[in-house]
Amino acid sequence: MSGVFGDLYSDAYDDFYVGKDYGAECDMIEALAGKIVGPGPYRLLDLGCGTGNHALPLARRGHTVVGVDRSPAMLERARRKALQEGVALSFHEADIRAVSLQDEAAFDIATMMFAVLGYQTTNQDALDALRAARNHLRQGGAFIFDVWFGPAVLDQKPERRFRAIPTRTGEILRAVESSVDVLSQVCTVSYELWSIEKDRIVGRTREDHGMRFYFPLELDSLLSQAGFKLEQLGRFESPEQLPDSSAWNVVGLARAV
Repeated sequence: MSGVFGDLYSDAYDDFYVGKDYGAECDMIEALAGKIVGPGPYRLLDLGCGTGNHALPLARRGHTVVGVDRSPAMLERARRKALQEGVALSFHEADIRAVSLQDEAAFDIATMMFAVLGYQTTNQDALDALRAARNHLRQGGAFIFDVWFGPAVLDQKPERRFRAIPTRTGEILRAVESSVDVLSQVCTVSYELWSIEKDRIVGRTREDHGMRFYFPLELDSLLSQAGFKLEQLGRFESPEQLPDSSAWNVVGLARAV
């Protein structure tokens, strides 16, 4: 299996998700956080921050934001964007299962957005990541995350996809194929990427991303073991609505206890 979030994938990442409404997702983060910790601004820890697409707008809104990611390529792009936009925040390269910042227990909010928890494919990995999040939260802090919802994954099954994504210098061709292992609750998503400039292939890579999907009771159990109380689980596009087998993505809100 190949590594994930390498240079070519990271270069194209923001082009892949140019239509994703990060502003609306930051609205959702603030609304969910407010249910537990009240109005901001907050000290917020963005675990699995990627290229900073949640961290940067949240920092622009006045929150003190620290981003953590294990991919140096993704972090390099996040830092570059922060510098270009004049946004003050800090980024750290670390595995979210083992991260230990000097200001532990100082954060009001911790997030794992865009299925970051799904990359923790074993129970131990998930627990380690959740415990690291809990260690950095004050008592009564809020943890906000989203995951693939098991009933929907098993009901709908992932589809093959192909997309041509325009870039400043050409285009990226992306082919996606997935397979589901029901027993391990992991969907392996295989990405083939071709970077095209002036009708020439200038880069090619393949990445296999193992994505765990979760069910409500196991989320409740894992969170409880890590020191959280699950307060809410809802459809990603409508967090107040209970999910069903049509909801591929769900968002959760937990309290640090």
